[in-house]
Amino acid sequence: MSKYPYFGVPPPREHRPAVNEPALTGKRLILSTPEGFIYDMRAWSEVYTDGEGGVVIDIVTENLYYEHRLTGRVPVANPWPAHLVWID
Repeated sequence: MSKYPYFGVPPPREHRPAVNEPALTGKRLILSTPEGFIYDMRAWSEVYTDGEGGVVIDIVTENLYYEHRLTGRVPVANPWPAHLVWID
């Protein structure tokens, strides 16, 4: 008998660049930093330009995202360079 029930292990996720993603707001993200990757983040906005020529996405932690969903309190979102953001 197989060690895994039914169809086995699910396939690994393939991360995709956030800049190519339609309807980005609310999606789970991974941020790329010089120290490594930051997981458990959520998109607070769509991709936009910051007025200085940079393409950014407003990011919040997953905790703040769900706190907003439950309480309606609007979190402070941090803009992050879009080329350093991946869809989880």
